Amino acid sequence: MNFSQTPIPEYFTYFHQRRDACGLLGFNIVQKVTSAICQLAYTAMTNLVDEYLHMGEQTSYDCLNKFCKCIFHLYATEYLRKPTAQDVQHLTTKHAQIHGFLGMLGSINCIHWRWRNCTARWRGHYTRGSNNDMNLLNLSDLFSDLLAGEAPPCTFTVNGCTFDKGYYLADGIYLEWSTLVKSFRKSIDPK
Repeated sequence: MNFSQTPIPEYFTYFHQRRDACGLLGFNIVQKVTSAICQLAYTAMTNLVDEYLHMGEQTSYDCLNKFCKCIFHLYATEYLRKPTAQDVQHLTTKHAQIHGFLGMLGSINCIHWRWRNCTARWRGHYTRGSNNDMNLLNLSDLFSDLLAGEAPPCTFTVNGCTFDKGYYLADGIYLEWSTLVKSFRKSIDPK
């Protein structure tokens, strides 16, 4: 984004270090961004970073709010948008090449895998809390469009059957949707 042609939004200037009413320097950009990233990474409450950064709850909340607005401003048009037909084609081609799954758009279970190099504090991190899998799935515009038939086309053929929508790999907790393909409980083939 070229900032020389457009005015810088207020939420970008929030991260500049300022002096308070007593003339003392406030939090710098590193402290403010650290607060926001810690809250996002650990799904922490705003007052949880107080001990580490000595930052009040309202300031932590403001840091997170302004940080998210900055990210959205910078990346919304390229990354935080609905997928195009070219995006869908790229995804399905990559998954076919790498995994051998035709028509697969992704996996909504990858955050539950037991990663060998995953640190202990991150294990199971996304499996609990108020934003569980089902809540996020029900709030997702991506899945709403897919179910409503408004998603970009994705045609593929498996075993002589032609399908017109892509799918996501999922496990047993998810609803029986045509866009979710669940794994077999007992494999019939050693492969």
